[in-house]
Amino acid sequence: MSDVLDGVTWYRGSSVRIRRAGLEIHVDPLHADGDARADYILLTHPHYDNFSEDDIDRLRSPETVVVAPVTMKKLLADADHFMRPGDMVQLAGLDILAVPAHNVDKRFHRPEHGWLGYVFTVGGVTYYHAGDTDFLPSMFGIRCDVAFLPCGGYYTMGPDDAARAAEACGARVIVPIHWGAPHGTREDAKGIGEMFSGEVRILEREA
Repeated sequence: MSDVLDGVTWYRGSSVRIRRAGLEIHVDPLHADGDARADYILLTHPHYDNFSEDDIDRLRSPETVVVAPVTMKKLLADADHFMRPGDMVQLAGLDILAVPAHNVDKRFHRPEHGWLGYVFTVGGVTYYHAGDTDFLPSMFGIRCDVAFLPCGGYYTMGPDDAARAAEACGARVIVPIHWGAPHGTREDAKGIGEMFSGEVRILEREA
């Protein structure tokens, strides 16, 4: 059985690429490799480090499917699917569930913006990309094998709540994202393992 992180690359921030089962999926692409070509692009929200129009244009082909929050329609009118939290779309080789992603006691990512995380299964592995968020009770309704969870602690939840989120969604493996200068260190990311019953895998940034 292949490792659940085979084909997974973390670039920086929340930018993740998954190459698995003949598909290439990019979430919030930013500084992706020059040879990257996307079958699917999933956008969580329109902040500059999550919504890079240059990267989208470079990765996109006529066959690429782009998914975004419904509140991004004015910014990305030609996306293929606009979603709200709780929506699901069934696509060729990929079913995608949109889930809430927002802050609880911060003002950077507000609930009324309708921004998203995503749950999807590819190659027999279910991934949860949380987007930029704090811990939310809705995470108890998610089931996944791998959770990409922010842990920087300034714009998003920190390590403690990342561990709490992973337990809530039943993840076997956490991949910490959205850490590194100026917010969150490698030691912060590694420290999640002291609070989580599963495995924490620290990926090296590729950009």
